Amino acid sequence: MKTPEQLKGAIRNIAASKNLRSQEVLQMFLFERILERLSVSRYRSNFILKGGLLISSMLGISERTTMDMDTTVRGLPMEKEQITSIVQNILSLDVNDGIQFRFHRIEPIREDDAYNNFRIHLDALYGKINSPMKIDITTGDEITPAAICYDYPFLFERKSVPIMAYTLETILAEKYETILRRNIGTTRARDFYDLHTLFRLRRDEVRPETLRQAILHTAKKRGSTAELKEWADILSDMKEEPALVSLWDNYIRENTYASDFSFSEVLSTVEQISLIICE
Repeated sequence: MKTPEQLKGAIRNIAASKNLRSQEVLQMFLFERILERLSVSRYRSNFILKGGLLISSMLGISERTTMDMDTTVRGLPMEKEQITSIVQNILSLDVNDGIQFRFHRIEPIREDDAYNNFRIHLDALYGKINSPMKIDITTGDEITPAAICYDYPFLFERKSVPIMAYTLETILAEKYETILRRNIGTTRARDFYDLHTLFRLRRDEVRPETLRQAILHTAKKRGSTAELKEWADILSDMKEEPALVSLWDNYIRENTYASDFSFSEVLSTVEQISLIICE
């Protein structure tokens, strides 16, 4: 394990070489520390990684970063006191890295959902490093066909740890469903980027029938099956919506790793996935 000063130097070097902000790289390192604790905990089969952190590990940090950690849980009581105790237990595990995690608070999120869902706020402490972090914990998500054991590769060490995670098809399905459901009113350019980049780089790994089923299951769960049938009209509206082009332009300006793609290219990927559903 590096000293705090060595860690800061390594973070600066990685950030400079990949044109990223140092805080982004630090967050990715600290998430690795949490995942290592999770991987050796008795709860390693209960927490399923999803969202930006999983996508970043699949694409590489130069293609995607995140400041949050998203998980869904199974086989655990989703009550505030129990989740607080479980998370504190995981964070307190000693993996010989010198980092301490200080639990701040837990708050409900997605309050219109049928299930309890929570956001954990904490600080990571290492020498003079004091970095705030967030972990979202949800339940009841559809995973098609089921969660997988995924070897999460570390950025700062030549190793990986086994954790439970979403399938590639479920990640794509959630992104696709969100894009169609939000339609031209979306403010989430990252959904377009994630869908396009994952599908482009991991196309050979996508199982078309599994993706089709994942999209159908996700839409049924979220009450958006009607939007699936209207995909052609939705895409037509998106192509003619200036606000979406501006949204995309702002996104690639702030995230240089996305600057190689035009909005029309991204919409073409949405169309390709739509055609898979129709097969």
